[in-house]
Amino acid sequence: MTLYFMNLLNEPYELLDEEGSEIPDGEIPGRALLAARELMARDVEDGMLNLRFRIEVADRTGRVVYTLPFAKALDVLAVE
Repeated sequence: MTLYFMNLLNEPYELLDEEGSEIPDGEIPGRALLAARELMARDVEDGMLNLRFRIEVADRTGRVVYTLPFAKALDVLAVE
């Protein structure tokens, strides 16, 4: 397993993952999706949802290996 850092970004706001997590390469998209949905669920509980955020997964060198915009982490169904 490799150490990856999941950073939360929405310029100029950024929350950098200082510790990182050991994640198998094939699990990176699923872990990012789960993290994004957990963060969004907290916001929804407060009555808001900001889809401008994204999670960038970076390796030890800082190279971004995966990006997940919050808007791609869920389907929004409109009321008809």
